[in-house]
Amino acid sequence: MFNLKNKKGFVLITAYMVVAVLVIFATSFSSRTIGEKRVADKERDTIQALWLAEAGVDRAIAEFPNTPLSGTIGNGAYSTQTTELTSTRYLINSTGGVPGTNESDPNNAIRKVSAIVERPLSPASSGDITSAITASGDVEVKGSAQVNGTIDEENVVFNFEDVFGISKEAMESGATHHYTDPANNITPVDHVTWVDINALTEMKITETGWLGTGILVVDGNLNITGGHFSGIIWVIGTLRVSGNPVIDGAIFVESGAEVDTTLTGNPTVSFDSNAVSDAFNFIPSTSTPYIISWKED
Repeated sequence: MFNLKNKKGFVLITAYMVVAVLVIFATSFSSRTIGEKRVADKERDTIQALWLAEAGVDRAIAEFPNTPLSGTIGNGAYSTQTTELTSTRYLINSTGGVPGTNESDPNNAIRKVSAIVERPLSPASSGDITSAITASGDVEVKGSAQVNGTIDEENVVFNFEDVFGISKEAMESGATHHYTDPANNITPVDHVTWVDINALTEMKITETGWLGTGILVVDGNLNITGGHFSGIIWVIGTLRVSGNPVIDGAIFVESGAEVDTTLTGNPTVSFDSNAVSDAFNFIPSTSTPYIISWKED
């Protein structure tokens, strides 16, 4: 005869086994569900990271040539770096990440995009510049000052946009260097340099070893007594040149003063078409750069 006590024990053991199997199934299902969710979340974050990297490229083009740039969109972020390849061609590297762009953090989903963009050249021509000095007022050349080239002065008609093909605002916005009331002999002065003179009387270049190139725009008075500049100097004020500086390229002075340009001492100012042409390569374009190649890194 079957023992009732043994029967109860068998049922209890069976119940435990059923519960154990159900727990195993539930744990397995839960783990699988969690794993699948993690994979789905990672895939979603990876796709979003690519979109963020592409958004970074779009912003780099819209705010060209400003660099580096970074920002956040939704639960992700992007960062960009723009590098000059030639005078008209640039490389934009953009990284998108969810939730961040730190590659050392394993929790971040990272995608990278690189794009080469072309910046259209300005429609203005360096060949239209033919004079060593062009001034709205009189140009006084005294002492042993030497000017190699034509001097156009007094009531000659010229304006910034006709010479460079862009406005002063565009030139200032796209300047490589922007100084306000700089110290004497400020450097670097290359590519495009924009100087605002507010509190000072004038910008001064005095050192014999000072070097400058490209396009130098001074919104105020400029006093040069030393150094060597190659390119185009545009002064929105008066220009005084003395001592022994050497200037190769072209000078423009717009001030409205009766005498806005004075050369004394032993300076040498020479019209140099090559220096002018080289300077034109740095003119910021008002045309939006366009993508010529794109790839995911």
